[in-house]
Amino acid sequence: MKLAASEAFKKLKLKHYQQAKVTTTKFYQTKPFFSMPEQVEKESGVLAPKRVNQVDLFKRYTYEVLPALEQSVELDLLEKVFQKVDPVVRESITQAYIRKQVEQLAQQPDPASIKDLEDNTKSNMPREKAKLFLQNWLDLNPIQIGKWIPLNYELFKKTFKFLSPGDFQKNLIELSKNFSLMMTDEGFKTIDYVDSSKRIPQIFNYKKLSKDNFKKEGYFIIMFNVLKGDFNDELKKHRNNELFQRIFATSVNFDALLTVILNHWELIQQLRTPEQRKEFFKSLVDQLLEKIDKQQPNASMPELLFSTVKSLQFKDFTLDLTQYVNNPFPVPKTLIENRFGEQYYGYSSNLLFYGDHGAGKSGVLMQAIMYAQQTGWIVAVVPSGYNWTSLKYEAKRHPKTGLYMQPKAAQEWLEQFKEANQEHLKTFQVDLSLYGKFNLSGVHDNDPDPCPNLYDERRQYHFKDFEKFITKEERDFEEAQDQIMSARITLKIPKPQYLQEIIDYGISNAHYATNAVYEVMEQLYNTEKYKVLVAVDGINWFYRPSQLPSFRYESDKDLRGHVPPYHMSLPRLFMHFDGHKIKNGTKITASSIYKLFQHDFQPKHVLLPQKYGIKLNGAPLDMFRSFCEYGIQTGMWKCDEFSQTTIEQFWMETQGNYFEAIKCMKVHWRDI
Repeated sequence: MKLAASEAFKKLKLKHYQQAKVTTTKFYQTKPFFSMPEQVEKESGVLAPKRVNQVDLFKRYTYEVLPALEQSVELDLLEKVFQKVDPVVRESITQAYIRKQVEQLAQQPDPASIKDLEDNTKSNMPREKAKLFLQNWLDLNPIQIGKWIPLNYELFKKTFKFLSPGDFQKNLIELSKNFSLMMTDEGFKTIDYVDSSKRIPQIFNYKKLSKDNFKKEGYFIIMFNVLKGDFNDELKKHRNNELFQRIFATSVNFDALLTVILNHWELIQQLRTPEQRKEFFKSLVDQLLEKIDKQQPNASMPELLFSTVKSLQFKDFTLDLTQYVNNPFPVPKTLIENRFGEQYYGYSSNLLFYGDHGAGKSGVLMQAIMYAQQTGWIVAVVPSGYNWTSLKYEAKRHPKTGLYMQPKAAQEWLEQFKEANQEHLKTFQVDLSLYGKFNLSGVHDNDPDPCPNLYDERRQYHFKDFEKFITKEERDFEEAQDQIMSARITLKIPKPQYLQEIIDYGISNAHYATNAVYEVMEQLYNTEKYKVLVAVDGINWFYRPSQLPSFRYESDKDLRGHVPPYHMSLPRLFMHFDGHKIKNGTKITASSIYKLFQHDFQPKHVLLPQKYGIKLNGAPLDMFRSFCEYGIQTGMWKCDEFSQTTIEQFWMETQGNYFEAIKCMKVHWRDI
C-alpha cells in the first residue's frame, strides 16, 4: 500500500514538473524560486517540484491561451455575419483574406531555423543590449522620448564649472562615469517651449495671417513673443512706480492681458507696425495707471485686475475685461493639449516644475539648458537656490540700500556664466543706454526703495525701528562703509564695448562682482540679437527665511532674526517669475526639496497660480525600463541579468522616483 502511494506520488510530481516548464523570453530567463540539487534527485529517484514565477505563467496564459479563445469567438461571430453578406461583397472579402494570408506566409521564417521549446528554454544566449542613445537629438521628434542624449563630460564641466542643478554630479555622473540625459515627455515639451520663445516681429506683416487663422497655435505663440517685448518696453518707463511694478513683478497679469488682446482680430489689426505697437501699449499702460491708482487694489492676480479695470478703450474698439474674469487665459485649445495638458495654461512667460525629491525636476531643467546651450542660446543658470540662502558664502550689508551682498557667490556665478557662453560674450556689444544704472548692491536708479520702512499693524512697529538700537560706533562704521560702497563699476569701466569686459572685471574684483552680475543680466534681458534662457533650480528657497542671522529682523515673527532672500542682492535678482521681461527668450525654474523632510511645495505658496506650474511624479514604467537599462549598460548598476519582473517590481517600489531608484541600484545586485 505504501509502495503504491509512493509510486503515485512520484507520478504526480513528474506531471507537475512537466507542466511547470515555461518558455522564457529572448532576453530574460526566468529563474525558479526553489530547486532540488541534481545529486539529491539522482540518489533519491524523486523528481523535485520546481516552482516558477506566477507572473510568467500569467503572461503565458495571456499571450497564448486568451488570444486563442478570442480568435475562436471572433471566427464564430464572423461566420454568422459572413453568411448574411451580399454574395459579391462576400467574394471580395474572401479574395482580400487570401491575399493577406499569402503575405503572412511569405514573411514567416524558415521552420528549420526555429528552435523547439526545450532548446529555447536551455539557451544561454547573452541578453541583447537595447539601443538607448540618440544620434541627432537636436532635431526634435516625439520618437526620442525614453531615449538617452549622449553628451560628453567636458561639455558638462564647461557648462557647470562649480555646481550643476540637482544631484547629477553626485549620482549619475560619478556612478556611471558618463554624462547623458534621458529625454522625458516633460523634457521634450519644455525644449519645444524654449525653442518657440524666439522673437519674430515680421509675423504681423505675414500675408497668411488672417481673421480665420489668427487664433491658431503657431501664430498665437509668435505674436505673443513679439508683443511681450513691446509691452515690456513701455512698462520700463514706469519703473519707479512701486504699485505698478508690484502688479507686474511676475508675469501672471502681464501674460493674461496679452492673451486677451490676442483673442481679438480688431486689436491685432492695430499692431501691424512697430509704431502702431508703441502707440497701442502706451495707451494701454496709461489707462491701467489711471484706473489702478484711483482704486489702489490688491491686483496681484488677473481676476482682481480685470475686475478693477473693467474695460480698455483702443480707438473705436472697447475691450471688456470682465468677461475674462473666470477665464483670464483664453489660449488655443490645441496649445493646451500639445504642451502639458490641463495642469498648465498652455503658454506663458515662465515655467515652474515642482514635485517630490527625485521626481525629475532638475533633469527637465538640464535637458532644456543643454539644448539651448548647443543651439546658440545664451544660458544664465542658478544651479542651487539653497546655496545662496545658506551660510556657504560670506555676506556684507550695503549701508545705504540695506541689501546683503555675497561677493564670492557673485564671482563664482560670473565665472561659470563666462565658461558656458564664451562664444557669444566676445561679440556681445554692450548697450550703453542701459549701462551704469545700478549701484554696488544692484539697485537701479529708478527702482523704489528695496527695503522700505513698512509698518506692521499686528505687532505695531516699523521695520527700521532697529536703528534706535545701533550704537555710535556702529553708525561711524556704516558711514565709513557707505563711502567705500558708493562706487560703481562704471568708475572702473566707463564705456565697455563687449559684455566680457564687465564679466572679467567682476571676476577679478570681488568688490564689484554683484554690480557686474546686475549689469550683465540687464543686457541679457533687453537684447534682441541673442536668444536668452534663464534657468533657476531651487527657486522655492528664495521664498523662505535665509540662514543668515541679523538682529534687524528679530521683531518679525516669521523671520525670527534671519535675513529674507528679498533683502539679499543675488536671490533678489533671480527670485521673480519675470520671464516676460526677457525680450528674446524665456525663464524656467524648478523647486528643490533638498534637506526638507516631507515638504510639499505648491505654486500657490509663492502666490503663483496653480496652472503656472507643472507637477512631476517620476518616470512612467516604459521610461523607468530605459533608466534601468542605462544603469546596467553604463555600469552604474552593478548587477547580474535582471528579469522584466524585477524591473517592474522596482518601479512599483520606487513609484518611478529617480532618486529612490538610484538608492536601490547601489544596494541591489541580484535578481529575485
